[in-house]
Amino acid sequence: MTFDQLIVLKAVVQSGSFKAAAEVLHKTQPALSVSIKKLEEELGFELFRRDLYRPILTVQGEYYYQKVLQVLGEVS
Repeated sequence: MTFDQLIVLKAVVQSGSFKAAAEVLHKTQPALSVSIKKLEEELGFELFRRDLYRPILTVQGEYYYQKVLQVLGEVS
């Protein structure tokens, strides 16, 4: 897991979509998707449900996201 992946996760959740997060982070949407996919592979679970129009955190994803916010809050 990288610091950049945590920033991407936060941006996707707060922006509501990969496209909006890409604009905020000045990156491409595919780069963000790859970053999250690699993080999910590393963690061994999916962070987002992808069967809906917008990415929605899974139960495990929500728990992990709350931990990410704590970590990012300590770093800032």
